[in-house]
Amino acid sequence: MEEKKLNGAAKEAAKVGNDYGFDFSIPAEKPVITPYDNEGACAELKKDMKREDNLSVSFSKDKEGYSCVWVESKNVASYKVRLNPELFRVLMQYIETGKGMENYDPTPMEPIEADVEVYKADMLKLFVDKGKKIQWTPMFRERNGKLSGAYIAKHGKVFFYVNYSDELIDWLREMKQAI
Repeated sequence: MEEKKLNGAAKEAAKVGNDYGFDFSIPAEKPVITPYDNEGACAELKKDMKREDNLSVSFSKDKEGYSCVWVESKNVASYKVRLNPELFRVLMQYIETGKGMENYDPTPMEPIEADVEVYKADMLKLFVDKGKKIQWTPMFRERNGKLSGAYIAKHGKVFFYVNYSDELIDWLREMKQAI
């Protein structure tokens, strides 16, 4: 039997232990992480307000732990805005009255420690404590352990999607929410 002659690439493949010739021992470059452009997101929010878009908003927490809202309208796909108290006030003022502000600080608060589900439930409780009526999805339609509702105002909607618990349901009923 005749020995096969290996070309250069095949010899290299044999050295690294695979048939494809790729050397997996080469260190991969670490991706460069650019900071989130909250200023750009706030500029987009200003444009939405100037166009008098009807906004859909939901609360969340991003990967770095910042409290944020996801904003979308019929003109713009969903984007994230990291919150601070002033931005929250401006956003709620716009959703309820249609009055936006020209200048506000886009600097987000420090990252929060709370779990994202706790944070979303806390935001829901904030709205309920302020006397806002939430329109709830009927509980027989909820199948995944979540409770969903929406606060509907003149220039937008705030959507809530929180973990279901008997304590939360009891509290909502005590607060005269139609659930």
